[in-house]
Amino acid sequence: MVRLGEIYRGGEGYMVLADEIILKEATIADAVLFENYQLKETPYTVKPMTAMTDSLHETKKFPVLILKEETLVGFFILQKEKGFSTYPTEENALLLHAHSIDERFQNKGYGKLSMERLPLFIKENFDSIDEIVLAVDYDNLSGQMLYLKTGFVDTKKRSKEDGAYKFIYSKKI
Repeated sequence: MVRLGEIYRGGEGYMVLADEIILKEATIADAVLFENYQLKETPYTVKPMTAMTDSLHETKKFPVLILKEETLVGFFILQKEKGFSTYPTEENALLLHAHSIDERFQNKGYGKLSMERLPLFIKENFDSIDEIVLAVDYDNLSGQMLYLKTGFVDTKKRSKEDGAYKFIYSKKI
C-alpha cells in the first residue's frame, strides 16, 4: 500500500497521493470520468471536456485530474510555452488554466489542496519547470483568494482576454 504523501509511478505518469486526493495526468481512457462532472459554466469556469477540446490544436498541453479515490472531484490544464501578451511564460514555466472543482465537491477544500499539491506533482513530472503562471479575473474574488492563499503572488501584470481584465499570478516552485 502506498502511504499518503508518497509518489506512485503509474503507467501514464506520476500520481501524487496526498490527503485524500490524487493528481493524475488525464488520458483518453479517463474520458468516461467527465460524463458526470457537474459544473455550471460561468465566465470563470469551463467543464473539463470543453477545456480540452477548445484547444485541441495546441501542443504541450497536460490535462490533470483531481481524484478522490476513483472519483473525479476537479480538473485543470498545465501548458508549456504559452502565456499572455503582457506576461509571456518562459521555458521554465507552466501555464495553469481551466481549474475547476465539481459542484458536488466544492467548499470541501479540494481546490486549495490541489494547488498545495501542485508543486510536488510538477517537480515529479516536469524536470525543468520552476514556475507556475495563471490569470484570474478581476471580479473573481474567490479565485484570487484561493491562489493567494496557496502561495501565488500578483505579478502586477494585467491581461485582457475575451473582453475581461485579468490579474497575472505566479508561483515559484
